[in-house]
Amino acid sequence: MINMRILGIDPGLRKTGFGVIEITNNKDAVYLSSGVIETETKDNLSQRLKTLFAGIEQIITTYNPDIASIEKVFF
Repeated sequence: MINMRILGIDPGLRKTGFGVIEITNNKDAVYLSSGVIETETKDNLSQRLKTLFAGIEQIITTYNPDIASIEKVFF
C-alpha cells in the first residue's frame, strides 16, 4: 500500500491555516490534523515571518509530508 501525506497551507501574515491529510493506495483521504498559526499584531513583518516559519517547520517535523500545496493569496 502506497501512502502520500499532503500539507495544505492557506497563507496569511496574521493567520496561516494548514491541514494535513493522507491519501492511501485506494484513494481514501484520511484527516490527520489542521489548525492555525497566529502571529502577534504588534510584531513587525520579519518577526511575523519568523513565527510562521517556525510553525510550518514544526508541522513538517511532526507530520513529515511528502508534498505541500499553498493557496494563492488574493485580496
